[in-house]
Amino acid sequence: MKMNRTRLAALISGSAVLLAGTAAVLTWDAQPAERHYQFRDASSQARFAGYNEYLHMMRANQVTGEIDPTAVQAAWAQLLQTAQKTNTLNWESRGPDNHGGRTRSLLVDRNNSNNVYAGSVGGGLYRSTNGGASWNVVSDPGANQAIGSICHAANGDIYYGTGEIWQGYGGTGQNTTPNFEGRGVYKSTDGVNFVQLASTNPANNSASAAWTAVADIEAHPTDANTIFAATNGGFMKTIDGGATWTQLLSGSITDFALSAAGTIYVNQAGRTMKSTDGATFTEVSAPIVTSTSLPRRAGGRIRYSVSPQDDNYVYCVQTNGSALAAVYRSTDGGSTWSKIGQKGANFDPLCNGIGADKYCQGIWDLFLTVSAKNKDHVWLGGITVWQWSATGGWVQASTLNDFAGNPFYLHADSHELIVDPNNPDVIFTSNDGGVFKSNNHGATWFERNLGYNTYQYFGFGVGKDRKLLGGCQDNGTSYLDYTSVSPHGVKKVFGGDGGHSDISWLNPKVMFAETQNGNFYRSDDEGEGWATFSNALLTQTRSAGLPYSNWMMPFELWETTTDLQSQDSVSFELLPGIRSMGFGDGIKRVFKGKINHNQPAAIFIPNTVQITAGAMTATANANGVISGDATGVFYADSAYFDITFSSPPIAEVIVTCDVYLPANSALTLKSAIGALPVEASTSVRLDVGDEFKVQDPIQSMFFVGLTSQSTATVPKMGGVFMTRDVHDFSKTPEWWQIAHLGSNVTPHYMKISADGNHLFVSTTSGRLFRISNLLAARKLNQAWVDSANTVITVTQIGNWNFRVVTGIDVDPNDPNRVAVSVGNYGNTAYVYVSTNALASVPSFANKQGDLPMFPCYAVSFDKANPNRLFVGSEWGMFMTDNINSATPSYTEENSGMARVPVFEIEQYRTDFNYDPNNPISSPTEGDVFIATHGRGWFQTTTTSVNRPLGSNEPEARLNKESLGLFPNPASDIVRVPVGDGAVTLTIRTMDGRLVRRVDMKTTNGVSAVPVQVSNLAKGQYVLTRTQGGQAISEIFMKR
Repeated sequence: MKMNRTRLAALISGSAVLLAGTAAVLTWDAQPAERHYQFRDASSQARFAGYNEYLHMMRANQVTGEIDPTAVQAAWAQLLQTAQKTNTLNWESRGPDNHGGRTRSLLVDRNNSNNVYAGSVGGGLYRSTNGGASWNVVSDPGANQAIGSICHAANGDIYYGTGEIWQGYGGTGQNTTPNFEGRGVYKSTDGVNFVQLASTNPANNSASAAWTAVADIEAHPTDANTIFAATNGGFMKTIDGGATWTQLLSGSITDFALSAAGTIYVNQAGRTMKSTDGATFTEVSAPIVTSTSLPRRAGGRIRYSVSPQDDNYVYCVQTNGSALAAVYRSTDGGSTWSKIGQKGANFDPLCNGIGADKYCQGIWDLFLTVSAKNKDHVWLGGITVWQWSATGGWVQASTLNDFAGNPFYLHADSHELIVDPNNPDVIFTSNDGGVFKSNNHGATWFERNLGYNTYQYFGFGVGKDRKLLGGCQDNGTSYLDYTSVSPHGVKKVFGGDGGHSDISWLNPKVMFAETQNGNFYRSDDEGEGWATFSNALLTQTRSAGLPYSNWMMPFELWETTTDLQSQDSVSFELLPGIRSMGFGDGIKRVFKGKINHNQPAAIFIPNTVQITAGAMTATANANGVISGDATGVFYADSAYFDITFSSPPIAEVIVTCDVYLPANSALTLKSAIGALPVEASTSVRLDVGDEFKVQDPIQSMFFVGLTSQSTATVPKMGGVFMTRDVHDFSKTPEWWQIAHLGSNVTPHYMKISADGNHLFVSTTSGRLFRISNLLAARKLNQAWVDSANTVITVTQIGNWNFRVVTGIDVDPNDPNRVAVSVGNYGNTAYVYVSTNALASVPSFANKQGDLPMFPCYAVSFDKANPNRLFVGSEWGMFMTDNINSATPSYTEENSGMARVPVFEIEQYRTDFNYDPNNPISSPTEGDVFIATHGRGWFQTTTTSVNRPLGSNEPEARLNKESLGLFPNPASDIVRVPVGDGAVTLTIRTMDGRLVRRVDMKTTNGVSAVPVQVSNLAKGQYVLTRTQGGQAISEIFMKR
């Protein structure tokens, strides 16, 4: 089934969420003397923690299952030393600059409402000076970019806290959080320049984990030097502007509220603690639930909000795990409480879905804010936003339908809502889609993300024309085609959590994308519509209830225009020339024009000219003289005709003429992929009806990596699959299982060699496989894993002992050179290179050199420089120009970007020459694109080199007066190129009988429409397209 993107976005669930109360389990692997932490399969965390476990799997130590803060701090210290070296690369943002990513903190300047701050969890702190209309980043690119909270002191100083404590997935202890750790609190006295408070630097604290997550920070309403902070090391207070801090409450503190009068409500391990002096606390919750008490509530989340109008009006929301427990209100400062809402069939803002597909996210996303102008009005945010008033009760205040112009749309997963201190009707809210604003007290909303480049990408693909397609956390798949009003605005073409993506170079309208847990799709209209192309064979493990794939399933596309081993052929049948002159008007008698043929070498035969207009007919003799119901002349050398009907026709006027091709004529045929030209030459004369076949060298392979499983009845399920007909949209591709990697082994990343003969597959358990001889596998029995005739070999060529092999690159000049990146804190090496990867027993050399010891996620060779390697890491980009050394020297390469995770690197590589007559031919190659997990995309042209001049790059070339039907001949469907607007398609037999008519209206850049012809009898037909007042016809052959 094919879905348009709007409907699809409404069907696919949003981001993964936290799963409370699920213990992480330390297990022992069956291999002797090898201990490792067994990460749970990400697919089992589809709705709750897949995203967080995916990050944790790549970052936590493989033995302990924990991210040790001391290892993080040690790596940071090494990073600061590396930063002293001179860098080379300069990066430029490629957006997205029209949509935002996950944001947990907001602030409006109390002295100037035009100044608004937004803290993204991965891209740093942004500032707007025009009320949110546009944004610029203000946090130091070298500082920690994981912003979790922000506040404004009475004197105008701004503090923000770093670290996202909510990015966990259940269990207890440090192994529950994969969050990119914070580095304390940063302060600014001018609202632009921020410095880290030394007192909050984790490395300067006795407790190594202290200040790695500041979940909330608030300033005293009148004392500018008094600041309170909820941290993983306790509830902290400073009275000297952050120089020193005192712990007021112990334990990990996540939420608190500070009223306009200075009253504090804090959640301490499920107990609500109140303080009126900022020093001593009294519990206002109760262990015994009564009609007027506020319950203690452990194992979930609690948020508070106090009315700025009346300090006695306090609201509290509690969750039961990730589901809503209840909402409470006190009108006497917390002495007594009344329940104003609880989870029900019609009130469930923290959950979504139904039945087995229902999921809740109350720990991941939750806010509670009381109106500044009505103490009896409060907003509650979760997956959606609701509002309550004393007179109206609970009403849903937002929808998740993001169709253009929807005034009630808010992105899913709301984290914060604040009121402009200078105007109570102006409200800002933040969620996984960035920042939204209301000017009418929350009645309607509009997105405010221009320049707020904070997308968290997992993977992406670069098109032939450098368009980008990428998938990111809770913002689906986005497409940068450079047509947006903003310089790098994207189109959201797919929903869910997006992952690996790619764009075909053979047909740029063909795209591939995925959503979480191994759901993958393709599009043949540049992302306007998508369809799954899996089948029951691939989903066997899912059907059996077994783990199916990594949370983000790896896939890989390989394409070529020069496959000399191809066994596919292009069939050609010489057809007559044809020209439609459109329908007569009953007045006009004279028609002039030219017959065009799709083969320029075709020679026209004058005495085969036939002219029809309904019942009226005319023919030509060997000299081209036309007689019958029309008179005139046909010139065979130019195919030009001039005819005059005896009476004005009202039917369609069609002129046809047979042709022949002399021996040794040059032919341009259409490949099965993208209708790209295949050049050929005839060996004998061809007449109308003669057939001709030639090898089709334009080929592709597409691979997916699923978890390998084994049962007693089906010993080999899952694994690596490939198809050779991914470009054929008329059917579900034929899939071949080419590798089974061992029971419960899950692929993480894939990379194919430039020649297409070797696929390298990494796994979540540290293994690296080489699948070879792919070019020789042309049939099912040559590729199938259990076939006696298989020519494919599968070899394990590396093992990193339960670490995640996060990235792979194959030298485009030498497939023996393979580089890998490896994850997991607490190890001493993260980059390895092999120079004999095609050997029977390859070896990989440690290439850590002086690279800081943190997880690395991507690697890339430089096609033009064999000594260079790019590395994408936990804290941005690094590069070495002596990778062939035993101990390479690296430089930090973050100029123009920030220290944010880099999950994928793609270098623009091509073997085509530069053809200045081809509008999408590139004069350069070698520029590098990266996908970051917090700042979107970047590109550097520092590494670009010029391509030689030439014209060896194929492009679809269609005759302007030929429709360009494809395929032709056709058996099931024929694709008709169209433009935007109303179009009429007719199919007639060669004697003019109408057999089909299709009327439609095409929009949004649809380039071709499929017409079903399977029920037509075999033979020749005339297909006419009438659009924009012009009729063009072409003969096609029905097989």
